[in-house]
This record gives sequence, structure tokens and C-alpha cells, in this order.
Amino acid sequence: MAGGAEAAAKADAANWLTPEQAASYLALPSRKALYQAVRRGLIPGHRLGRLLRFHRPELDRVLLARSTTSASV
Repeated sequence: MAGGAEAAAKADAANWLTPEQAASYLALPSRKALYQAVRRGLIPGHRLGRLLRFHRPELDRVLLARSTTSASV
């Protein structure tokens, strides 16, 4: 059982991205652009102590919303 819990913890940890990883994942030009989008409330970010991290499933929802919005225009 411990192996299953350890694997689940690793999988969850892989879902948290650094600002550099999140900017790349969202195809943003820079970390600065990512920080601006977070400040405007366009992208959800989470503070873990002093660190800013991004949850991949939430970024997937942002990408999905972006693609459906641009497809309808």
C-alpha cells in the first residue's frame, strides 16, 4: 500500500509547475507576462510559502477556455 501512496504523491507533485514551466506550458512569451496575467486574475496561481506555483489541471482549464473563446470569434 505504501508504494501506491508514494506513486500518487509523485503524480500530484508533477501537477505543480514553477512559473517558468507554467509560462512555457501556456505558450506565454515570458515569466513577466505570466505574472501580469496572474495579477489580472486571468490565470490562477498558488502561494506555497514564498513560492508561486501553478496547478496543471487549472492551467488546462485556462487553455480550454482560451481555445473555445477564440474558436467562437
